[in-house]
Amino acid sequence: MSKNVSIKLENVQQLIDDQEKQRLNNQYQGEFYIKNEKLYLSYQDDAEGIEGARTVVKIDPERERVLLLRQEPAAMKQDFVIGKKQEGYFKTAYGEIKMAVKTKRLEMEISENAGLIRISYQVFLGGELNAEHHLKINYKVLKEK
Repeated sequence: MSKNVSIKLENVQQLIDDQEKQRLNNQYQGEFYIKNEKLYLSYQDDAEGIEGARTVVKIDPERERVLLLRQEPAAMKQDFVIGKKQEGYFKTAYGEIKMAVKTKRLEMEISENAGLIRISYQVFLGGELNAEHHLKINYKVLKEK
């Protein structure tokens, strides 16, 4: 059974060649459900250029893993496992870009009604370190009317 949730994403990113940090804050309405002992958050992305892309966050507390999957029009896969460099991809109008993420920190405080996930990670493009990210995902079950 799924529950309606409000999802707040905060991402601070710093490109390796840039001193300035970029802050992205987004709020979504989505759903939360549990399947095979894993927790899922699902929402439609409305960011510019990727409007309508369905995003799923798969949370596996037992294996300390978070998988972020976004569908077309800007498909992306990021797999966060503490201390590991995981292959992923990002699809653009010009083709698929191979990338990898190395998770430096992964913290989860999760329940069926609310949760907070903090991920600090590095993004590698073409084998080269491209950016440092600090992602925070908050979710809260909305009260039923």
